[in-house]
Amino acid sequence: MTVLVTRPAGDSEKTVARLAERGIAAIAAPVMAIRPLPDIALAEIALPEKADPATCRALIVTSANAIRTLAGRPELAALAAVPLYAVGDHTAETARQAGFTDVRSAAGDVHDLARLLRAEIRPGEGRLVHLSGREVAGDLAGELAAAGYETERRIVYETVAADALPAAARDALEGAEITAVLLYSPRSAETFGALARNAGLGDYLARVAAVVISENVAEKARAFGFGHIFVAERPDESALIAALERFLKQSIR
Repeated sequence: MTVLVTRPAGDSEKTVARLAERGIAAIAAPVMAIRPLPDIALAEIALPEKADPATCRALIVTSANAIRTLAGRPELAALAAVPLYAVGDHTAETARQAGFTDVRSAAGDVHDLARLLRAEIRPGEGRLVHLSGREVAGDLAGELAAAGYETERRIVYETVAADALPAAARDALEGAEITAVLLYSPRSAETFGALARNAGLGDYLARVAAVVISENVAEKARAFGFGHIFVAERPDESALIAALERFLKQSIR
């Protein structure tokens, strides 16, 4: 039984190695690439040279990619001491490794993140600055605005869909070697399904399980005819892998 991992290049390989430690064979099959916005595009949304708590009470990060794309930029050093609220533990750990010193994790989804912010910061104490990709899941800004918070979104990267599935992934699907596909976002689910169909492999998905990180991802995956869909109990990779292991055990029986 072999699993396809659809995370972007670099991340996919890390997950493949993580699965190998558990005795699960996997193939890296990135369907999205992370592209930092060029400096010229950052001119209008550049981070402040010095964070002023009166105007920037806290940073919000809903993807570790936002932290990674800022690595090496001079703005990062200026913001390192600003409280940073991360959607999950992986994103929080990425922020700590990048040098942020005051990091809190909501250990969940954007609703959990909004609840954490409401519990620790009062409306009117300053602006919440959301470092994000061009596309975001959920309406965090709307939820916070409804609770009286001032938010500002600063786009620091974008995701770009792959033109085709990697050859190894196509061959494994066609050879009926793939048991499951790990899907991490609604867009990656749509992109994977479309690439499989474009390669003439859409019918093969009926033999494959989609193991997804949230119900939002499951909704997109259902449109492509996967044989089974399993949703992680929490929106993080550890829960996703746990869901995969439960599915694989069930398949062996």
